[in-house]
Amino acid sequence: MLFSNDKNAFLKAALNRVAFFMFATISLSACAEKTDYAFITNQLSDDITVIDINERQVVSRIKAGKAPAGVALSQNGNRVLITNPDSQNISVIDARKLTEISQIPVGQGPVGIATNHDGSIAYVADWYEHKISIVDVDEQQIRHRINVGKSPAGIILDESRNRLYVANRDDNTVSIIDTITEQVLETVNVGKSPFGLALTTDGHRLFSVNVQDNSVTMIDTHNLTATSTIEVGEWPYCAVASPDGKFLYVTNQDENSVSVIDIATQKNINTIDVEDSPEGIDITANGKHLYVSNWGSDSVSIIDTTTGKRITDVKTGKGSRAFGDFIISQ
Repeated sequence: MLFSNDKNAFLKAALNRVAFFMFATISLSACAEKTDYAFITNQLSDDITVIDINERQVVSRIKAGKAPAGVALSQNGNRVLITNPDSQNISVIDARKLTEISQIPVGQGPVGIATNHDGSIAYVADWYEHKISIVDVDEQQIRHRINVGKSPAGIILDESRNRLYVANRDDNTVSIIDTITEQVLETVNVGKSPFGLALTTDGHRLFSVNVQDNSVTMIDTHNLTATSTIEVGEWPYCAVASPDGKFLYVTNQDENSVSVIDIATQKNINTIDVEDSPEGIDITANGKHLYVSNWGSDSVSIIDTTTGKRITDVKTGKGSRAFGDFIISQ
């Protein structure tokens, strides 16, 4: 499968032991009532665990394609899009009925994914072909492809500013794309092996998580320049910013922890223990709880951001990754 368990390959380290990342403020309903969900991709059991974040309980398991990894949510709460690297497609999930609608072929190595407000367009990072595929979800076909750096992984869409950000792991760069012209505006050098990305709510600061040098690069999205480097834990993978833009939370796979960064001072102010090999991370819309997917322990750790403590763990499927934007909450 893409992201094999070969201990001698960096691909395993970057993709099997870590996984991908942001947040959405959405009300959605499986029936008539509003429900808040976390959608956790499980790469080794080929399914998605759905957690009710109010009850902190698993409410559904949805079959997907082979080795599901990346996650993106439409802001209207209707669709969840999932990358399936081993079946070389994406799954389109009905977020209300919690069922798969369709699978769309997208290329050799789909990893990171982002979508627009209604889920009608998907942006898919193709790890092997070094491109971003722009997919018309309703027509179920690729309508355009954009060349980026080598081995694109994490991506984030800032729809209000018509920007798409792409982490290119093997180039040590981030590509910045204008989604109107569908052209690369700028390429920014970052740390070694960028994988996950995070963006503040105001869109002013972008963060690249650099796996091989245990750091995060902060990028000024106005000037399109890297402004600072922040040290974090060992083998970091994904990150998410708090809704108020004050804190950045980074998963450290080899330390089984989450680093808490004060964005204003650019200092690491706390480290929170989680379970084995944390990968994806997301935050509720009110900023009160973090959800961290743990590849090695097949679980999600839930953290109270006020106390900085892990409050519980929820069992999921095998090889939990949740790379991307996976929480729908009010």
